[in-house]
Amino acid sequence: MTSGGPQKIPLVLGAPRSAQRRSLLLGGGAGLALGALPVSPELFAQTGGDPIQDAFVPRAKYALLIGNRDYPNRKDIAPAHKNVADLKDVLEYYEFKVKDYRDLDAAAMTRVLAEFNAQLRGEAEKNLPGSLAAVFYFCGHGFQSAGRNYLVPAGVDPSSEKALSSSLRLNEDILVALPQRYPGISIALIDACRTDPTIRKGVDDFNQIVAPEGTLVFFATRAGRPALAPVSPDRNTFFVGALVDVLKDANGVTPIDDLFRIAAIDCQSRVKAEFDKVKITIPPQFPESTTNLRGRFVIRNRQLELRRSDRKKQQLVSPTGADPSKTEPRWQVIQVTLRPARLIRLCEDFERDFPTSEFSQQIRVIIAGARQALDSQRSAGLSSDLFEESAGDRDYRDDLIKALRGDKDSAHRIAIAYRDGISGVAANLRRTEQWLRFAAELGNGIASWELAEIYNHSGQLGDAVRFEKKALDLGYRPPPRLATRGY
Repeated sequence: MTSGGPQKIPLVLGAPRSAQRRSLLLGGGAGLALGALPVSPELFAQTGGDPIQDAFVPRAKYALLIGNRDYPNRKDIAPAHKNVADLKDVLEYYEFKVKDYRDLDAAAMTRVLAEFNAQLRGEAEKNLPGSLAAVFYFCGHGFQSAGRNYLVPAGVDPSSEKALSSSLRLNEDILVALPQRYPGISIALIDACRTDPTIRKGVDDFNQIVAPEGTLVFFATRAGRPALAPVSPDRNTFFVGALVDVLKDANGVTPIDDLFRIAAIDCQSRVKAEFDKVKITIPPQFPESTTNLRGRFVIRNRQLELRRSDRKKQQLVSPTGADPSKTEPRWQVIQVTLRPARLIRLCEDFERDFPTSEFSQQIRVIIAGARQALDSQRSAGLSSDLFEESAGDRDYRDDLIKALRGDKDSAHRIAIAYRDGISGVAANLRRTEQWLRFAAELGNGIASWELAEIYNHSGQLGDAVRFEKKALDLGYRPPPRLATRGY
């Protein structure tokens, strides 16, 4: 077994939805501000277009940051400590209470996670449901074994036989320490990679997972892409460097998952620029997120709230400003549009007419996601009529909106809804197959594997083999109990 964290390179420069969750749901496009002030109701729109009556605002915000730099046999990760320091600064700017640690062994990692879990549970009991925001960050080595993802403590050689027994499991040990009562949010930032030669040469990524409810997991890299770090302790990993800069520039309006998409693109650009300098031709690093959220979440503090208020006042008196009375009705239409091709046209028109709107950053993300959805729809051979069926409850409609903006996990949840007859839709195997195809084309390896299993059982072996291969190409390694072809 070999494994990796952010790889050092020399550079020229140096599950089922709960009843409680549904009862607390504000609506498909509802916003949750990770800030100190209440959010004005007019800021967000529900997928049905109705104004929001309330907004859940986290009153408790906590972060746990771990940077493991010291590993034996020259496998240290030079930027780990700087990553923690810089992330701490930006999270404290957003009024998080941060605990940061460096070079923790297995016992210490287990201890601080237990303490963090107890702290979050105590805060959740004192506050209203959903008023808690939690961030976990890990920089260090990681690997995958038998479909599970592991984080390696400091002092353990990630290539040794000891690594498996000494490491912490991402799902079973880490994510369970981030308790949520919906619609709160937990964010896990995993700045590590894995290399497992028993899967396939060239795959450098954690296994794809299904995130727990209320959780967003942001991996530093995806399948086939290494996670990279400069050799200097005075520089960040490319993942954290991009993430910190994007968070510093956030306007308090762009949702957190959109900010992560922007950071992923920025990270890829930075790595490509470094590769071009030293003439490296392997694919550049590209971070990947896995989400299981309802609604939209924005990161904000008191300062950003005041700035937004001043900006809106200025727009009302400025002849060149983006008048909210003109922008917001068209923004509402964009929020509920269900056909990717039409969504792209609406967004391009909005961007042309209101280049200074506070929604400009989101518009660019929506256009990119809708183009990906349109390409995936065509690749899957699906009619756009599929997206406008009058079906489903608010959970379903929320997933529909996000899926048509390129969210692979939302598309997968719709497929599961049709498989199990939940979220207000009747069980429908044909719809299950169609949505699994769409999710697979968007990049969900788990959906691709489940589709292969359907074809296996129906005797369509050619399609089964094709989608099994696609699942592996997308970075999904099924646990041994699920494997049917010796993978």
